[in-house]
Amino acid sequence: MEWQQLGAFRQLARTGSFSKAAQATLRTQPAVSQQIKALETELGCTLVERSGRKGARLTMAGERLLAFCDLAHREEQTLREDLAALGDMPRGWLRLAAPLTTLMQLLPPLIAAYGRAHPQVELTLWDRPQNEVVQLVRSGEADLGLALATAAPRGLRAMAWKEVRPVLLVPKGHPLTQEAQPPSLERISRHRLILPPPSTVPSHRSALDDLFRSQGLSCRRFMESANAEVSAALAEQGLGLAFASLAGEPPGLKKRNLAALSLEHLLPRDRIVILSRKGKELPQHQQDLVDLLLAAG
Repeated sequence: MEWQQLGAFRQLARTGSFSKAAQATLRTQPAVSQQIKALETELGCTLVERSGRKGARLTMAGERLLAFCDLAHREEQTLREDLAALGDMPRGWLRLAAPLTTLMQLLPPLIAAYGRAHPQVELTLWDRPQNEVVQLVRSGEADLGLALATAAPRGLRAMAWKEVRPVLLVPKGHPLTQEAQPPSLERISRHRLILPPPSTVPSHRSALDDLFRSQGLSCRRFMESANAEVSAALAEQGLGLAFASLAGEPPGLKKRNLAALSLEHLLPRDRIVILSRKGKELPQHQQDLVDLLLAAG
């Protein structure tokens, strides 16, 4: 077995797609397919069940190999960190995964401060949706992750960071901003809506869908977007009312032609948490970022 083969196999297992695994490993799809076939020949068993359109699903043998790959990957990273700490100029690595909105709105000044204090640390930021953030931390590919508490599985360590409140973004002067009471779901349903995409984990979207069903209301869905900046821009142009989750007062919101109406009478608050793997003590340079985030929270 070769490291490149195991790396391609891990990406295939994570994405379920030969083409996506090829993109992640900077190879062609046929090259990845050949690497998997070579592994199967060497190990004498079928690792992957091929499906249509270049899809794949792991066999029981494949699941066992994936567990070995994840363990080997974590051990490799630990070895690299240990050896770096023994060098004359310790540097270390820190890989942080978070959704785009969190990266754009909350992290830039904190990451800049961390970089000034730790110039030798090789810092990598990954823009990923929440379910992928969880997967990256769980597999050890990311050292830290930022996600909503409702999306965090019990198998990971989750440190509470910033509280998040549900809001409805509407153009300033919109009729809903003139009402004395918070907008009812019935009033909201009369307008075109910009919603977060469906999720396999508990989320404001699933809670919204439950609310519409329980009240027998139809939803005039104009767009689904996981990007808060896109949703805000469309709402500002009057193309729809956007559901969003805000942590504090996002930079630039006051400069937009937008008002944020609280939806706490309809949806619960959530919290962004800092994710890491249980049972693994963070190296000091990674713990320093956690401490910086918590101090700023």
